[in-house]
Amino acid sequence: MKKSLGRTIRMAVPLVALALAACAALDGAVESPAIDGGTVVFRYFSSSARTVQVAGDWNNWSAGDAGTGEVLVGLMEKGEDGLWTIAVDLPPGRHRYWFVVNETGRVLDPVNPRVTEDPWGGKASLCIVP
Repeated sequence: MKKSLGRTIRMAVPLVALALAACAALDGAVESPAIDGGTVVFRYFSSSARTVQVAGDWNNWSAGDAGTGEVLVGLMEKGEDGLWTIAVDLPPGRHRYWFVVNETGRVLDPVNPRVTEDPWGGKASLCIVP
């Protein structure tokens, strides 16, 4: 028993180190939102999500509903690394948004520290386009 536990620990340590290295590589490397002129690139990392959308005041917070055949508004593209992205042309000003994960979960942008109130008294991420 003691021998197999030691082997398990020796096998687990490199896996944990690899996972921590992957997280460290992503930490600070993902910028969201990234603003270039009027084009704003939103990014969200999730390797397990089936869909990720960006919903905000510029698209009437319209997430859509794939179950009823409605178009998924703001649908982001998933990269092989689990990084979801979408580029949106926005006019100068303040824009509130959140991510909709798997068509149900509203999630603030985890790498954007700017948070404001949404129209319903909850929280939303804030993007300021100069």
